[in-house]
Amino acid sequence: MADEKLDLQEKIRKLTVKVVKHYRGKGPEVVKVKIEGDVITIDIKGILSNLSEILVEEGAVDIVKSYWRIMKPYLEKEFLDEAYETVGRKFEYSWQIHNLEKDSRSIVVSLNLISDGSIRKKDT
Repeated sequence: MADEKLDLQEKIRKLTVKVVKHYRGKGPEVVKVKIEGDVITIDIKGILSNLSEILVEEGAVDIVKSYWRIMKPYLEKEFLDEAYETVGRKFEYSWQIHNLEKDSRSIVVSLNLISDGSIRKKDT
């Protein structure tokens, strides 16, 4: 069971890195995946592009927030489509940007697995 949990954590981490890299141009600095019961928490640091980093440093946080509101649906779609396949169960999710104005900024994604939420894997 522990091996399955570690394997799932690594698959989710790799998926997260792939999605961030696709939209940011490079991977995040750190991705931590924690699984506790039916909750998977993904903490992503190093999320902003170089341009967004400059904007935040110059006090243009509202511009970066507007950018994320536009980007969020694209990031969600790509991540969620593959996350359902990776996790193998249906889930509800939420994600938030924490501390955008500080160096400790991160995105925290929570996946709350649904009991009896098995999904059928797509045939490849």
